[in-house]
Amino acid sequence: MASTEASPTVAEYSGQASSAKLVEISRYFLFIGIVGFGGPLVHIAMMEDDLVGEDSRGWTDESVFMEGLAICNMLPGPASTQLGIFMGWIRAGNLGALVAGFFFMLPTFILVCFFSWLYFAYQALPAVEAAFYGINPVVIGLIVGAAYSMAQSALADGRQHTEFEIGSETWSIDFLLLALLVAAIIATVTLNPNPVLVFIIAGLIAVVMYRSEWMRANRNRIVTAGVMTAIISAIYLLRGRALDIVGPRVRTAIEASPLWGVILVLWANPWVKLFLFMIYTGSFIYGGGLVLIPFIEKYVVNEFAWMTAREFVDGIAIGQLSPGPVVMTTAFVGYKLVLDISGGIVWMAIIGALVATIGAFGPSFVFITSLLPYFARIRENNIIQTVLTGVNAAVVGAILGATVTLAAESLVDIFTIILAVSTFGLFIRGTHAAYLILGGGGIGMAWYFLVL
Repeated sequence: MASTEASPTVAEYSGQASSAKLVEISRYFLFIGIVGFGGPLVHIAMMEDDLVGEDSRGWTDESVFMEGLAICNMLPGPASTQLGIFMGWIRAGNLGALVAGFFFMLPTFILVCFFSWLYFAYQALPAVEAAFYGINPVVIGLIVGAAYSMAQSALADGRQHTEFEIGSETWSIDFLLLALLVAAIIATVTLNPNPVLVFIIAGLIAVVMYRSEWMRANRNRIVTAGVMTAIISAIYLLRGRALDIVGPRVRTAIEASPLWGVILVLWANPWVKLFLFMIYTGSFIYGGGLVLIPFIEKYVVNEFAWMTAREFVDGIAIGQLSPGPVVMTTAFVGYKLVLDISGGIVWMAIIGALVATIGAFGPSFVFITSLLPYFARIRENNIIQTVLTGVNAAVVGAILGATVTLAAESLVDIFTIILAVSTFGLFIRGTHAAYLILGGGGIGMAWYFLVL
């Protein structure tokens, strides 16, 4: 479907809210939030079967649904959740989008909070330690298995393809994209950079390599933009030295200004810091929920020290046991942070989980309710598509790079290595993640108490 026809249909149509429609939306998305085990593909298939066409609830037609799905796949954030928000918007406007998103995520939020309470209340027990001894390597295997599937798609998006067989699957690989993927792994492991910076560089490299004619035709604008970007980047990277160069008086004046003081006070508040960080993360987790991993590993684990790497892996496992998106692991992060700063008050920890969830999913609501017309117009832009081609490869590399660090905490002996490898093999063959996690917990407990 050409963008000139589809985009206005999606961009201009928004349903009108009514009490009956909002009740209908809440009931449906509460249902799908409870029974939607199996991940985004299951959620998307259920929405298409239940809501699209004359033989279903008839919220929209197939062309609008597919265009909305394509836009959601282009946006940062969990695609199936954003598609649910989109369908609520189609049915009952902005209020419908809010109701759809709220009830879609509610069951998962409750489950994650419940499992978080169990985990932090009883994690010191030998039985819990034994269970997560087996669960942690399973999570590593699941992450690598998901990245494997993502790589198969991402590496086939370029131009120069080399095809070969892996088992029963045909892989088509562009070696430039493979190089970007490997470079992202190496950079993440050795330098631990901001993931957004990695994505931007990968997108620019893809444009340079694939759109040379466009670059020649626009070289003056590109040079100007490049120089400005380089200057801004240099100032940011050398901001401490820059203040020293302009003089101690200027630096003192900046640090003594009321605005600077307000900024420092706000950033020092853990509630504000949690909320702002989750907004930032939710705005850039392009490519699916697993892109959360390099963000959390860099900031939450290493820089903010809100939790250990082992606790973060456990949080991913808890997120995988729920029917909702992996991004709901952010609720686990918020729960842990506020549990610590409140001295163990559970109801405050639940509020912390809520703050983290609102921050992480807030950008998705903004993208759908406010920016959808813009994204609908640019989706078919060739340059944007080329940028996303490079970003897709870098996303997989960043996930795998962050997983290397997490694996060092989880793969502690030959048993856990075998468990991770076995999980990878089973997962890419279609075994559900929840079954693997529960099985890993049981096997881990048996090995822990009978062998170790």
